[in-house]
Amino acid sequence: MSIQLLRSQDQNTGAFDGGKIKERKPVAFPGENPMLQPFSTLFYWAHAWSHHGGLIGEHPHRGFEIMTFVLDGSIEHYDSKNQKWIPLQAGDVQIIRAGSGITHAEKLNPGSRMFQIWFDPNLQQSLGKPATYDDYRAESFPTVGEHGFKVTTFIGPDAPITMDTPVQARRFDLSKGEHTIDWAADHMAGLFLLDGELDIGELELQKGDFALTKEENHLALNATTNAVLFAIEVPETTPYPTYAASRQ
Repeated sequence: MSIQLLRSQDQNTGAFDGGKIKERKPVAFPGENPMLQPFSTLFYWAHAWSHHGGLIGEHPHRGFEIMTFVLDGSIEHYDSKNQKWIPLQAGDVQIIRAGSGITHAEKLNPGSRMFQIWFDPNLQQSLGKPATYDDYRAESFPTVGEHGFKVTTFIGPDAPITMDTPVQARRFDLSKGEHTIDWAADHMAGLFLLDGELDIGELELQKGDFALTKEENHLALNATTNAVLFAIEVPETTPYPTYAASRQ
């Protein structure tokens, strides 16, 4: 088993709108001297929040599949296809399949928090497609579990989101105690601890910490408090040349 731990305070940082929006980045852009390099089909991962609200102005995207997960509060987003502001609440998810090109802006309302995660599809195919944009409400995602182990699937079996990039995304709500999470064979996972504290082997994770796991299909962990873990699962070997690999 291989686990790489990146503490919250060691992650790359950023800001928008004069510091009204702040970020910590478990996986920053290549030009930002990232503490953790893009891996597999996951290119970028930012954890952003705003206490008083802020704006990320209109900007272009091409090729990538870009997802926003609203963790707390609410956000609004605008794009050049819809040409209107659309609100999203906590638990909602949006995806930009940027394709041949789209422009986009977003507002974080006061007290809001979100993930924005970029995925690295086969650009030889995605750049030739028109951009598409979808919003998904919290109630559309399947949730299963009992006895202190609840799993919400955002991308994966029975979930509504479809993507060109091979990926699975899940949230685990864990009661205090021991739990096991299973990954598909030959996959790796990025784990962000949204709340609480837990141990993976001898590693102690606290709120905001990030871990990258490899060579492990069954992950045993011990939640020392009630905890919320967000996981992105990607193949260890990508089925096509990625943009990130071309930059190395």
